[in-house]
Amino acid sequence: MNKKLLMGLMLTMMIFVLAACGGGEEGTTEETSGDETSTESSETSEESSEETSGDTTQITFWHAMNGPHQEAITELTNKFNESQDEYEVVEQNQGDYETLNQSIMASGVSDDLPTISQATASNIPDWSSNDLIIPLDDLLSGENFDQETYDSIIPGFLEGVSYEDQTMALPFSKSVRIMYVNEDILEEYDAEVPTTFEDVQALGEEMQEAGDERFALGLEAGVEMELETMARQNGAEWISDDLSTVDIGEENATEPMQYIVDGIDAGWARTAGEDGYMSGPFSRGDIAVYLGSSAGLSHVEPGAEESGINWSTAELPVYNEGEPLTLLAGNDLTVFASASEEEQQGAAAFMNFLLQPENTAEWAIASGYVPVTEAGIEHESYQTYLEENPNAEAAAAETEYAIASPMFAGSGEYRNAMLEAQDAILIDGADVTETMQGLQEEVTTIIEENN
Repeated sequence: MNKKLLMGLMLTMMIFVLAACGGGEEGTTEETSGDETSTESSETSEESSEETSGDTTQITFWHAMNGPHQEAITELTNKFNESQDEYEVVEQNQGDYETLNQSIMASGVSDDLPTISQATASNIPDWSSNDLIIPLDDLLSGENFDQETYDSIIPGFLEGVSYEDQTMALPFSKSVRIMYVNEDILEEYDAEVPTTFEDVQALGEEMQEAGDERFALGLEAGVEMELETMARQNGAEWISDDLSTVDIGEENATEPMQYIVDGIDAGWARTAGEDGYMSGPFSRGDIAVYLGSSAGLSHVEPGAEESGINWSTAELPVYNEGEPLTLLAGNDLTVFASASEEEQQGAAAFMNFLLQPENTAEWAIASGYVPVTEAGIEHESYQTYLEENPNAEAAAAETEYAIASPMFAGSGEYRNAMLEAQDAILIDGADVTETMQGLQEEVTTIIEENN
């Protein structure tokens, strides 16, 4: 492995967990634990490898799914293996996302990479620029991947796996940001579900006038996804798809950051802080509306039930009369260049299987993510799930206008710079405009030096 690759992978590793969670995506908390599951999976994989024989081509699949997610991906993998006899997928749990990335690094050095692996938007540019992974366009137009399946992938999800005009991965576990709503607080103040951030502020000011010590707005400890969302709703490009424009420090981007700071300073907004995730304070009844990952539903529900609060979900509010918009988070599937042609074809067949309507729907129901194809959302099983679980409807509705932030080499450096700027503003009290203008210059340099 060359020096550039090693440095790139080490940088990516530092932000792998955060990127996979989309700025603190609580829905994947259970995936960062479960060493026993990881050990059992590895042992099972070794046994399966020893038993593989004949003309079956073995496909190694590395992931970071644990707990119920591990059970769900194992079930889908077994279904694929039983559906045909040409390929055998051997899933290998690598523990958590950080450990998975460490395994990729080590295997890159020893040239012993898997056939297919989970990846995040932060991984793909670095892995692609160092020829670790292959473009999937030829595989997706081959005999092992259906054109109908490809055409059904939600456009925003496809944009999120495109790098330098090539498809470098396929969407797998995807989430959006949604609004969790405390119906009891809204009823107390005779308020409608907020549709704008101005509505949220008005509710907060009304609660303060009433001497209410609860908060109108709750945000995760990392506000970068909400900030980018609000800025884009406010007309900012943030970072344009062609990387030609970075306007993070311009007024339409700094204004939403100032909104967050002012809300916190005034006392009607707060971040999760020492609570770790905002689902805790929201579930206790301390927050009127909470903006977070759709994959966090399984964490909000038990706490809210224990506290006895009435709650629902809704699509994100818009900022300053902007258009509805939500950012994608989660992970994708990518294929390594070291795989043989037969293994690459098997990877295509497996990914095609996972994206079949009934399977992407099954994965979404089991994991809390959303189906990645329109056919999956429309599938009878998922529609039945939505009828029985109306709090999942907001995330499904938002897939129509969900977008992905652009991928670029150096995105790990960008994310670290973004988090440092955020902490400087929210923790150290740094000036919003000055700090974000400095961030804009830094990000521009990162992009120019790496792309």
